[in-house]
Amino acid sequence: MHALLLATVLVAAAMTSETRAWQPVSLVVALAVVMVLADVAVVWARRLRVSAGLLVQVTIMALLGPAPAVAIAVASIFVIDAVIYRVGPIRLVMNLTIVAVLGLAGGLLFAALRDAFGIGTDDTVYAALVLPVYVVLAAANLVMVVVGHPYIERADWGRTIKESGLPTLPLELVNAVLATTAVLLWTQRGVDAAVGLLAVLVVIIPLTRSVMDGLKNSDDLVELREVSDARAEEVGRLAADRERLLAEVMDAEERERARLAESLHDGPMQRLIALRQDAAEDDAAATAAMVAGMDEAISETRAVISSLHPATSREIGFEASLRAAIAPFPAARSVQLTVHSTVDDRTLAVALPLRIAQELTVNAVKHARPARIDVVVTRAADQIVLEVNDDGVGIDSSDSSRAVQAGHVGLAMVRRRVEDSGGRFEIETRADGGTRSRVVLPFHDPA
Repeated sequence: MHALLLATVLVAAAMTSETRAWQPVSLVVALAVVMVLADVAVVWARRLRVSAGLLVQVTIMALLGPAPAVAIAVASIFVIDAVIYRVGPIRLVMNLTIVAVLGLAGGLLFAALRDAFGIGTDDTVYAALVLPVYVVLAAANLVMVVVGHPYIERADWGRTIKESGLPTLPLELVNAVLATTAVLLWTQRGVDAAVGLLAVLVVIIPLTRSVMDGLKNSDDLVELREVSDARAEEVGRLAADRERLLAEVMDAEERERARLAESLHDGPMQRLIALRQDAAEDDAAATAAMVAGMDEAISETRAVISSLHPATSREIGFEASLRAAIAPFPAARSVQLTVHSTVDDRTLAVALPLRIAQELTVNAVKHARPARIDVVVTRAADQIVLEVNDDGVGIDSSDSSRAVQAGHVGLAMVRRRVEDSGGRFEIETRADGGTRSRVVLPFHDPA
C-alpha cells in the first residue's frame, strides 16, 4: 500500500512541476545538500526517529514548490536510510512515502495560501505563513510515522504520540522559527538565503545532537527505573515465596516432631513403664539394677519427648527445652548449662530460634566435651541474636566439609536453616580453645 501511495504522490508532484521551480539551480543544489546534512542529525524519541530534515523541506516547499520538495526529500531519505542507516525495505518505503506526502501537501498548501492572500515568495509578509504551516506539517509527520510504524499497536498510538511529540516540541518550534527566518532571508536577499540556511544548520545540527543525547539519556533512565521497579517487585515476590515455603517446611517439621514424640510416648515409653512394674514385683535385690536402668531410660525418653514436642516446648519454656534436649546424652551430666535471655519465652518458643539453640547446644555436648555451656539470647531492633559458647575442644570452622565428616552434620543444617530464613550464622574457635557460635535471625513478632 505504501509503495502504491508513493508512486501516486511522485506522479502528482511531477504533474505540478514547473521549470521555474528548479531555478536557480545553485539554490536547489544547496538545499539538497543541506537536507542530507539535516537528515543525518536525528532525534531518537522513544521508538521514533525524528529528523531535522523537515526544517529544510518546509523551506523548499515555501520557496520552490511541491515538486522540488518531494524530489529532494525522497532523494535525501533514500541516501540516509538505504546507504547510511540501512533500514529494511518496508521501513524505507514508509519513510519515503511520508516525506513525499508532506512535500506534496505542504507545497500545494503554500501555493494555495499565496493565491488566497495575493502574495508572492518575494513578499516579506510571506514569511509569516511559514511558522503555522510548519507546525501543521510537523504534527502530520508525527501522526503518519506513528500510524505507519510496523511495531506500534493501534492501542499505543495515542501514548506514543504523547511520549514522542512532547519531548521534541521545543526542537520543532526552534526549527519552525529557523524555517521562517530562512524564507525571510530569501525575500530580502534572494539566493543568499541558501548561505544563511547553511549557517543556520551549523547551529541546528549540534543542537539536534545535544537534544538527541538528552532524550536518549532520559529514555535510558526511564527504562532503567522501570526495570529496577520490576526487579524490586520480583525480589519482593521471591522473598515472600521463600518465607511462605520456609514456614510450610517448619510447620511440616513441627508436625513430624509431634508425631514422633507421641509415638515414643505411646510405644516405647509405655512398654518401659510396664516392664518396670513387672520387674518391681520380682525379688527386689535381683531386679534393683534393672529397675534403676529402666528409671533412667524412662527419664531419658521423657526428656526426648519434651525436647521434640512443640506443645511441650511452649509449656516448659526456652531454658527447660534446652535442658531436655541434652538430657538423653550421658555427657550432659557433667556439663554446667547456663541460659541468659532478654527475650520472652513466647517469642523464643517459635520453632526456629528454639530448634537452632537446641541443635547448637546438643552439638556442643556431643562433640566438644565441654564442662560449661553458656547460652545468651538478646534482641537488637528487628533481630534476635543467639550466642552459644562452650569451653570444649573447639572446631575447625574453616573447612565445613571436614566438620561434616567429623560428625557435625547439625552445623550444616543450622547454617542452611538460618540462611534460608534471611539470617547469619558464624562459628569460630575461641582464644581459650572453646567454640563460639553466633546466630542472627530476623525478628517476627508472634502477636
